[in-house]
Amino acid sequence: MYEILGKSKLKTDEIMEVGVINAPDQPHAEEIKKFLGHKPQFFDWHIERCVTEVLDELETRFYVGKVEGKIITNIMTVEHQGVGILGHVYTLPEQRRKGACKGVMAYQMEHFRQRNGRALYLGTGYNGHPYRIYHSFGFESVYPESGFMKYHVNDDFEETYFAPTTAQPKQVEWHDWPKLTALSAITGWETLRSLLWSTYGPTNLEGGFLTFKHTLEVSDVLDDAKFLATQDGVIVGWAAVNRDSKWRHNIALLDLFFHPNFVDSVPTLLSSLKFPELKVQCYISSDSEKKAEVLENAGFSCEGKFKNHIEYQGTKYDVLVFGREA
Repeated sequence: MYEILGKSKLKTDEIMEVGVINAPDQPHAEEIKKFLGHKPQFFDWHIERCVTEVLDELETRFYVGKVEGKIITNIMTVEHQGVGILGHVYTLPEQRRKGACKGVMAYQMEHFRQRNGRALYLGTGYNGHPYRIYHSFGFESVYPESGFMKYHVNDDFEETYFAPTTAQPKQVEWHDWPKLTALSAITGWETLRSLLWSTYGPTNLEGGFLTFKHTLEVSDVLDDAKFLATQDGVIVGWAAVNRDSKWRHNIALLDLFFHPNFVDSVPTLLSSLKFPELKVQCYISSDSEKKAEVLENAGFSCEGKFKNHIEYQGTKYDVLVFGREA
């Protein structure tokens, strides 16, 4: 469905129509696919599918600017329950420097607030021209001098969103995508967050989730994967098990991350996983005391330590290896 939001006057005095395409939308499917056809493989996979089919409860919107009926600029959001990722910001080369993107974004941000949106995340280069545009609309770095940016409608978003409650394991679904990035954006907690996604500290998982979801759907690389979610659908943890190729697949690797407010629910998450009949190892950074305790209670023991194995934002951390026999 296409909804006209308004009009914007470009620097050339051209009038641009601004609207939003709520996917799936067959009339705009081919135009959107062609317009964003330069996107990398897994982003293209999502675009190809979302314009023609419903992907669980994921809300995909393409905010577009049109001149003479043709799309010249686009901003995409993927959302669920008021939490979203903003991406695929693209203007045709011959239409740039006219203010088209800013014209669309003004409508997009207002539309997000009108729909009771709560939080948006995006990734860009730090302090470049796009960064400054996003900053002018209220986005700020998730951590100092970072191009990973957040926009919270209310300042207490994280405090209320991740308020302690009970949580249960669930299967991975498309609409978990933006909420996973909200989890991965938390600061002041664990450095080594995921070897599966190679994430250290707060990280935008916009691309990481797509790779992960594609792997779950089309291959058997992962033995099992679950998310930890509250009754309200907030994603507060993840766990995945796969064969470690470094050891000829004779060792299984456990990937585990969770919000500190939900440590008591992590044993339930671990017990829901189907572990292969192999030795299982989990790598954690030396600032992960709570994770170490959870692993020990689940039958893991510390088998070794790599001194000063990783460096993050000027600080070196040991990496501890926890293992459990089959």
